[in-house]
Amino acid sequence: MTSKTTPGSPESYGIAWIAVLPIERNAAEAMLDEEYEAPTGFTRHKTDANVYTWGRVGKHNIVIAALSPGSYGPTAAATTASSLLASLPSIRVGLLVGIGAGIPRPEDGHDIRLGDVVVSQPHGPTGGVCQYDFVKVKPGNENELNGFLGRPPLVLLNALGKIQAEHERKDSGIPRHLRNMLEKYPKMTKRTKQNPGYIHQGVDNDRLFKTMCDHVPGPDCRGCNMADEVERDSRDTADPEIHYGTIASGNKLIKNATARDQIIADVGKDCICFEMEAAGLMNHFPCLVIRGICDYADSHKNDRWQRYASATAAAYAKELLSFVPVSEVEETQKALEVLQKGLRVVKQSIEAVQQTAVATEAITNSINSDLHLEKIKRWISPPDQSTNFNHAKTLRHDGTGAWLLEDPVFESWHLGSRRSLWLKGLAGCGKTVLSTTVLDHLANAKHGPILSFFFDFGDTAKQTFDGMLRSLVFQFYQEGLESAVHLDALFENHQRGGKQVTTKNLEEILFKMLMTQKLVFVVLDALDESTTRVEILLWIRNMISSPDLAHIKLLYTSRPESEFLSHIPPLIGEENCLPLNETSVNIDIQDWVAAQLVQRYEFTRKPLSQDLLRVIRETICNKAAGM
Repeated sequence: MTSKTTPGSPESYGIAWIAVLPIERNAAEAMLDEEYEAPTGFTRHKTDANVYTWGRVGKHNIVIAALSPGSYGPTAAATTASSLLASLPSIRVGLLVGIGAGIPRPEDGHDIRLGDVVVSQPHGPTGGVCQYDFVKVKPGNENELNGFLGRPPLVLLNALGKIQAEHERKDSGIPRHLRNMLEKYPKMTKRTKQNPGYIHQGVDNDRLFKTMCDHVPGPDCRGCNMADEVERDSRDTADPEIHYGTIASGNKLIKNATARDQIIADVGKDCICFEMEAAGLMNHFPCLVIRGICDYADSHKNDRWQRYASATAAAYAKELLSFVPVSEVEETQKALEVLQKGLRVVKQSIEAVQQTAVATEAITNSINSDLHLEKIKRWISPPDQSTNFNHAKTLRHDGTGAWLLEDPVFESWHLGSRRSLWLKGLAGCGKTVLSTTVLDHLANAKHGPILSFFFDFGDTAKQTFDGMLRSLVFQFYQEGLESAVHLDALFENHQRGGKQVTTKNLEEILFKMLMTQKLVFVVLDALDESTTRVEILLWIRNMISSPDLAHIKLLYTSRPESEFLSHIPPLIGEENCLPLNETSVNIDIQDWVAAQLVQRYEFTRKPLSQDLLRVIRETICNKAAGM
C-alpha cells in the first residue's frame, strides 16, 4: 500500500467506516486498497476529537473514523458520529465495523461460531438494531422491547440483497480478503501470549457451554466442566459464516449467560449478537452494523478471538462495498441532512404532542370546570332570571326606552358619580321592558360585570330576598372572575355541597365577591313583587352605606308604593328617584302604535286614510295614559 495525496477534496468522501477499538481500526486500515493523506481543504471541527484514516476500497473513497483510545459505548459512538458529520458534511452512509458477542442457538437456525460475521438486517418492526435496555414490563410479567432504532440507508440495504444472492451461488470473499491482508502484513499472523494474531484461533479454542456452567478461573476453559459443553456439528471448513438478523445494543458488557438468555427472552429470538455502540449511532447516523464474533456473552469470554473477529468483520465490509455502486452513494441524501430532517420531525412530533397535551388539558379542565359549576348550581339552586329577561325582550319594540338612556339622570348613574337610581312607575308602564333596555345598554358598554334579578308574582322562587341572593351569587360565579374563590371556599366548608347554605352565608359571600371588582352594575326589577321587602330594603341600605362598595351601581324599579316612598328617597335622595311619567312612556307607546299600523295585516289589507290613522294613534295614546 502506498501513501499519497488523495485526488479531489473532502466532498469526494461519501462513506465513513467507524471503528471503536484500536484492533478494529487496524483491521479496517489493512483492508484499504490505497491509503491517502488528508484531503486538501479538510478542516476539522473545533469539537472533533476523532482519529481519521483516509483511503480507497475498490472505487470508493473511505474515511475511517476511530474513537479515542479507551472510549466505547453508545455515548462515545454518538459523539464520534456527530463530530464526523460536523467535520465532513459530505458523508452520506456509514459502516460500523468491529467485534461483538454471538448468541448461538442452533435450534433456531443460528449456529454461530467464533470468527463468524453478523450483519444487522431489518426484520419486522426492527431496523436491524434494537436497544435491549429499553424493555417495558407488560401485564402478566411479560416484557416487550421498546427501543427499536433506525434502518440502514437504502443503498446499503440494496447491497445486502445483492451480496446474499451471490453467496447462494458462490463462496464469500472473506477468506480471500483475509489472505491478501496477511500477505501484505505478515506481522498480523504472529502469535504471542498478549497478541494471538489476526488469524483463526483453532476449533479447539471455540467452546460453547450450557447456561448454568460458570467459567473456572484461568486463562482458558481447560478447567471448566466438559460435561457442560454444548455438542455442535463440526464444520467442513474454518472459513467464517455470515449471519443476518437483529443486533442487540446497549450500555452493558454482557459476560453472564443467564443475563444473556434473559435479555434474549425480552427482546426476541431474532437477536443474534450483542454489542455496545450501535445504539448510539442508528438514530444519529445512517449506517449498517457489521460484527465479527469474538465470544458468546458468557463468563467464558476472553480476548483470544478479538483480532481475528475484527479482521473477518472488516473483510466482509470490504466485500460488501464491491456491491455498492458509486453513483448510488452520490445520489443518497447526506447523513447530516437526514439527521437534521429527523430532528425537525422529532421537534414537530414533540410540538404536536405538546399541543395535544395542552388541548387535552384545556378540554379536561373545561370538563372539570363544567362539572364543578354544575355542582355549585345544584347546591345554590338559583332562580333563573334569564326567563323574565328573555320574555320581556320579546315584547320590547325597537327603540323602547331610548328616552331613558338619554336622560341626564340615567347618564349620570351609568357614567357618573350617582350610585343608585330608582325608576318608579305605575303598574303596566313598562318598567320590566325598560330594565331589559338598560341591561342591553350596559352589556354593549362593557364596563364591568352586570348582575340582574326580576322579582315575579308568578314565581315563588323569584319573590324572596334569599332567591335574589342565590341568583346574584351564581351569576357572579359564572363570570369566572377571581371572586369565585370565595364561593368555592364556602362550598368546601359546607361539605362540598352536602350542607345547605343559609341566606346569611349568601349575603356575606356576595359582599366579598363584589369587593373584588372595580365596577359592578346591579339591576333589580319589580321590588314591589317581592314578599320580603323589609330584607331587600335593608340590604340596599347596607350596600349604599358601605364604603367598600362605593363602586357598585344599583338600579331598581318598582311601583311608587308607600313602603318604598318612605324609605328610598331619604336613603338615596330625591334627585336619584326618576319617575316614569305619562309623557315619557307615551313616547314609546306612540312608536309602538305607529309600527303596528304599518306592519300588521289587519291595518294594511285595506288602505286607511292618513286622517283615520292619526285618529287611531291619538285615541290609543290618550286612552293609554302612560300605561
